[in-house]
Amino acid sequence: VWSLGHRNVQGIAWQPDTGALYETEHGPSNLFPDCCNDEVNLIVPGGNYGWPTVRGTPGDTRFRDPLIDSGRVETWAPSGATFATKPGPVRGSFLFATLRGQHLHRVVFGPDGRTVLFQEKLLTNQYGRLRDVFEIASGEFLVLTSNRDGRGVPAADDDRVLLVTLR
Repeated sequence: VWSLGHRNVQGIAWQPDTGALYETEHGPSNLFPDCCNDEVNLIVPGGNYGWPTVRGTPGDTRFRDPLIDSGRVETWAPSGATFATKPGPVRGSFLFATLRGQHLHRVVFGPDGRTVLFQEKLLTNQYGRLRDVFEIASGEFLVLTSNRDGRGVPAADDDRVLLVTLR
């Protein structure tokens, strides 16, 4: 067992310079106060991430806290993830698609790989539910939509593979 205490892992990405493993994970789908708390975790061998005992960032020393979480009100439903490796303004960023949040989330970690220096939401509500993100050789990204899965509101030309340039 590499790690445990996960609820619903959706995306994994290896940080290319350090080899560290990051993952995106859905929190519970219940109503408040047991809602949300979608997470991004830095996975360490033998780490216990607390599910079902804790969710979000409880500060319980028995478990590893997420690097970021959506809190108890907002739901992202994070999915596929990648690191930007090509030269350009987003190099080194951790990117993940969101289904319910309907955005591409960008996170910049500090040199320790744990400290969040910056985060932003991109493409918010422009294309509906985003399923995955993948960097191509040009440094652009392919972003997949997921609106015809019974949960989205599909446009006439869904679902799509989008070519996205991040600046």
